[in-house]
Amino acid sequence: MRRVLWSAMFALAMVGRADAAANDYFTEFVKDFGVTSRGPVLTHYFAITNTTKATLTIGTARVSCGCVSASVLKSQLAPGESTSVVAMMDTRRIPQANTLKTVTVYVPFLSPNLEEVSLRVMSIARDDLVMSPDTIAIGTVRKGKGGTATTKVTLYNFGSWDISEATSTGKFVKAKFKLANRGSSEVTFDVTATLDPTCPVGNWTSDIFIKTNASGIEKLRIPVTLNVVVPISTNPEDVKLTDLKPGEKTEHRVLLQGTQPFKIMEVKGNDDEVTVKAQSDESRPVHILTVAVTPKAMGTMVRSFEIITDHKEMTKIVLPFKATVK
Repeated sequence: MRRVLWSAMFALAMVGRADAAANDYFTEFVKDFGVTSRGPVLTHYFAITNTTKATLTIGTARVSCGCVSASVLKSQLAPGESTSVVAMMDTRRIPQANTLKTVTVYVPFLSPNLEEVSLRVMSIARDDLVMSPDTIAIGTVRKGKGGTATTKVTLYNFGSWDISEATSTGKFVKAKFKLANRGSSEVTFDVTATLDPTCPVGNWTSDIFIKTNASGIEKLRIPVTLNVVVPISTNPEDVKLTDLKPGEKTEHRVLLQGTQPFKIMEVKGNDDEVTVKAQSDESRPVHILTVAVTPKAMGTMVRSFEIITDHKEMTKIVLPFKATVK
């Protein structure tokens, strides 16, 4: 009975409230995915930032249609912290094709005030449009190598369909297209995404937009996904220590993880105050480095160490070091 009463009170509290305060947590409220084929799951992250001086508590997001699922990545935010509401629209579950589908995502805030914010996602899923695959997945590539991937975009019942332009929203992704097949009632284009070798390490998403001469598909969005990795990752990427004391020894661990087993052949840059030593001289995919610091005097210590390996794709790793001694 108490649960029923609480649910009713919560619903009443939401009705008619001005969302001005809670709206300040967001920078956007609407995501239009545009026209798409039936098949892909469209994903968008609505950022939330706690702009208050109190802890922000977020409840469970709910949606107005089962074709969209939504979740909050973090339910409690300290002042200044950020998270996201992830909205995922499954185009296969949109009830009616070739019409604009708008879904509301309700995000409740439980503290410091009881409020609710409404977000919207929308798209038009076409039955006469097919993308195979429905996402251009460049996949996992090594940093500095680049990569390409292609999807086939087919439109039925319009033999004169044409593409005039393909552009990318990603700084490191270039788009191009070419005609693959033209029939009397079926036209297929190959749309290709090419990754620049200078793309930084990380999981990235982008969009390719193509301009066409078909009514209702003047601008078509094609999602692009990729993951850029290094042959050997360093965690942390640099060593920063504070509040050290002269004459006292401090140790810090650094993890090296490779795409294949490798040996650490040598460490350059050691001196009588700071040393970096590998815990093993065997060939293995993961190595642990021990950074030992025994400062002699107060001040700032700055070093740069070179870890020499036998990894064919990454023979040298630079490890920056900085410490303050008080």
